[in-house]
Amino acid sequence: MKQILFIGAYEKSDILFYVAKLLSVEDSVLILDVTAHGDYEYAYPKVEGQDGVRQHDRFDVIENATLETYQELQKESKYDLVLVDINRWDELQRWPAADQYYLVSSHDNAVMQRNSILMNALFQDKSQSDLIPVHKLIQESAVFPEEVIQESFTKHPIDWKESFIFYPDERDLESKYMNQHLSMLHTKKLSGDLKSALQCVAAQILGMTPKEAKGLWKQAERGK
Repeated sequence: MKQILFIGAYEKSDILFYVAKLLSVEDSVLILDVTAHGDYEYAYPKVEGQDGVRQHDRFDVIENATLETYQELQKESKYDLVLVDINRWDELQRWPAADQYYLVSSHDNAVMQRNSILMNALFQDKSQSDLIPVHKLIQESAVFPEEVIQESFTKHPIDWKESFIFYPDERDLESKYMNQHLSMLHTKKLSGDLKSALQCVAAQILGMTPKEAKGLWKQAERGK
């Protein structure tokens, strides 16, 4: 069971949904919601009376998760991939090592300041020799370049990997709102930048080429 951590105060339920949809073409996928304010509670339609593991599209979701939730999953080994959406510093502080790390951010000052707290929690009790490879998934701004975010974490032993950039786009916001009411995610109206970033993330997780990830996207759109 491969575990991928998506760290950040940026609200990213839609991003995790799209990534999970892509990955679920070939693998069994679970999203763990380890967010402080229950970001997934109203992010998708639910069957009344259903608790615990909920199916959405072709993947599963567990809300209000903790480290203990993940430890129980490890015993079962039911999923190929577990995507952890985490913005709780107290959980991140005690979370075990992951297979991949993604810092998800925008240039909103509140997001960046809270991300700083999260990264402090991640690197607590780690020495400078404990390098952790981290990818960045950034909602970019024309005013503030991506390097501004990277410079905020120079005190931590981070091995920065590839960055995946997308920009604020009305089409992405409309798709997010629409998909909150649909049992199967619609991705055709997403902006080209976000599609490209999501495909690159999927390629990294699965160890495939961008061209192969593009083919995976087409399969996901067709529901195959």
